[in-house]
Amino acid sequence: MNATRKVSAVLAATTLVVALASCSSSDAGGGDGGGEEGDAYSIALIPGVANDAYYGSVACGVQAVADENGATVDVQAPNSFSPTDQIPILQSVIATSPDAIIIAPTDSKALYAPLREAVEAGITVVLVDTTLDDPSIAVSQVSSDNEEAGKVAAETLAEALGDEAGSVITVNLTAGVTTTDAREAGFAEAIAGVDGLEYLGQQYSNNSVQTAESIVSAAIAANPDLVGVFSTAAFNTEGAVAALKSADMQDTVKVVGFNANPPGIEQISNGDVFAQVVLKPYDEGVQAAEQAFNALNGDEVEEVITTGALVATADNLDDPEIQKYLYSFDCPAS
Repeated sequence: MNATRKVSAVLAATTLVVALASCSSSDAGGGDGGGEEGDAYSIALIPGVANDAYYGSVACGVQAVADENGATVDVQAPNSFSPTDQIPILQSVIATSPDAIIIAPTDSKALYAPLREAVEAGITVVLVDTTLDDPSIAVSQVSSDNEEAGKVAAETLAEALGDEAGSVITVNLTAGVTTTDAREAGFAEAIAGVDGLEYLGQQYSNNSVQTAESIVSAAIAANPDLVGVFSTAAFNTEGAVAALKSADMQDTVKVVGFNANPPGIEQISNGDVFAQVVLKPYDEGVQAAEQAFNALNGDEVEEVITTGALVATADNLDDPEIQKYLYSFDCPAS
């Protein structure tokens, strides 16, 4: 990566985490009139969870576009990926009347009502990474094509297994998270077409490493022919790796995950994980911010935008195209 500038502090909970670069004006525009001459638009970014480099990359993308537009960005993130933690932060942000809120909803239903309150208060809402069952209140939704990425994960696992037959399980997060649900749906569709592999379906870890470990340990005990684990998120991969190590099966069961955070890349380097599907959160942040500014400026807005995915393995980990999209709190120099 080129020279970097650090995103201030690590995304922390309930406090104003990152004043990602002060901008030219000290006056932040409100939801009913920012961006007038002498004012800078104020953008609030609410990621899905703190201390996750995926959302660090989203923040870097948002900040890059904000810098181009002379706007301010405030980032606040919940301690856990849950509506219980995220909704109070959202309500606090609404009270400050930013011009726009860019948010990764932690639940496709529970976040609808508070986000509707934001819209009714005159605040522009853009959904990034995750979405809602009814996204119509947002001007735009920007995410990875997670169903397609799930299919890519299935194809990757099938290639890793070759002609080996056996059973495969998915460890998912929590029902109602649109991104991980779509990943499992894509994986299930693709893996069903692979001869010799029996798909055992999915089980939910509820964001718990320990629960993910228990799920995989139980799968090993119940299915001696287990040959593959698909993990939809970092928590699950960590638990799966722990279970396989405890059973001394890390060399016989292939794991494909979704985690290009530093620990996820280390899992590839260590041989604990065969591959990680790498999304493009920086691009998501850029697109989400661009649509927010388009809406604020009365320009044309793209209602739905999807970004692509790559697959990182030990063989290609050093490729520039892979390195470019590894998740980080360090923003590329502008």
